[in-house]
Amino acid sequence: MRNFSLRHSAIAPDTLRRLKWLAFSGLIALLALTAAIDTPFLNAIDQGMSHTLYNAHPVWIALSRVLALLASFPGSLLISLCFSLWFWSRDRAAAYGLPLAVVASWSLAGIIKYSVLRPRPELEHLAHASSPSFPSGHSMVAWALPFILALIFSQRQLAKARKYYAIAFVTALICGLARVGLGVHHFSDVLAAYSAAMIIVAGFAVLYAKSQSHDLA
Repeated sequence: MRNFSLRHSAIAPDTLRRLKWLAFSGLIALLALTAAIDTPFLNAIDQGMSHTLYNAHPVWIALSRVLALLASFPGSLLISLCFSLWFWSRDRAAAYGLPLAVVASWSLAGIIKYSVLRPRPELEHLAHASSPSFPSGHSMVAWALPFILALIFSQRQLAKARKYYAIAFVTALICGLARVGLGVHHFSDVLAAYSAAMIIVAGFAVLYAKSQSHDLA
């Protein structure tokens, strides 16, 4: 990785198309979840997941608290800035785009939260939570940032693309379930966050591809 560079490896058109379709699918899923809030079906799923994860082993709860710090706005912004510093001399588009994607994720989460105004779960919160519940901002950035990093690294090492995306998926999944385990989110809040995060990932990919085309021109 010493000579890390993406200048010669533009995002494939097929990859962009898939990301755009995933973003569109995410938007549909987000709208469907919003419409399903407080329905018996969704409430049953939320209650079942909360019961399982909230009453899990203390080690899981301790890990969830650590993940809450890492996926918080300050934590996720710091992580993105660390990667930005590493990318700075190699890939300016990534260096600028990562922290902007984090800010965009939290901004979009806030807009949706205060539009929907869903109350938090009626459980003792094991982590600080003051804003409305739907969607989970932590889960949104925990999906967006790892998948954007996976996209960046996979353009440099195509043979390891599946590995990078698998790591991103597992990271997002654990961070999202951790929010349910802490009693601060419904499971559907996490699903909504994942859905909305795909819009951020696709938006980054489109702008990133444009920057690569400009550099290669």
